[in-house]
Amino acid sequence: MSKERDQLAYQMYLQREDYFFHQPYHNEIDFYDAVAQGDIAFIEDLKRNYPVSSQPEENGKGRLSEDPVRNERYHFVVNAAIITRKCIEAGLMQEEAFTLSDLYIQTADTLYTISELQKLNDAMVLDFAKLMQIVRKNKSYSNHIRYCIKYIHENLHTKITIPKLAEKTELNASYLSTLFKKETGMTIHAYIQKKRLETAANILSRTDHSCSAIAQSLCFSSQSHFIQTFQKFYGITPGEYRRTHAQNFSKHS
Repeated sequence: MSKERDQLAYQMYLQREDYFFHQPYHNEIDFYDAVAQGDIAFIEDLKRNYPVSSQPEENGKGRLSEDPVRNERYHFVVNAAIITRKCIEAGLMQEEAFTLSDLYIQTADTLYTISELQKLNDAMVLDFAKLMQIVRKNKSYSNHIRYCIKYIHENLHTKITIPKLAEKTELNASYLSTLFKKETGMTIHAYIQKKRLETAANILSRTDHSCSAIAQSLCFSSQSHFIQTFQKFYGITPGEYRRTHAQNFSKHS
């Protein structure tokens, strides 16, 4: 322990000599709280006030590696881990949070420039913040509808029917359908389809899984049905979506 303390003291001395200081802790707390609350406006404001630099000395992020790209990747992973846990604590479903984090970290592992990693980090932060906006909105729903939404999110890979949801909530199927539409503004079928398509879009932009595999995993009746439904919802084919959104991060992704 004495050796480690000596190294710590020496490192802090070097940092003082170089006029390097980490960002104030309360800045990090404000940032992570904003993500967990889905406060995108505050996040954008923080970004404007604290522009990201490729040099740790200029952004107060700290040096985790002497290699600049590896340093940025390490910070990305740390950021993803903290955001994931903060959002779970604020109500995001555990499996959804960890899966999204895993997808982003897997993508980060394929990137080879600081700017690519920084762009990916911005996209990850916004993705989590948008999910948290949905979580906060869902808290205004009745218990029955919150349960339905939770069940739908956790079972997109299986066949979900109104009778099944009615059985789970112990409500009449017709009444549940009316209540769901009243509170969410969407029919149960439309909501399920929307969530499957959003999940498909996320998979397309983060992985190289084929359309047939995605269609099968998300319970579309066929690959052609998936492509047709996706194009109607997003205005472009799954292949076009993948090319457009994958390029946002890197030619390597």
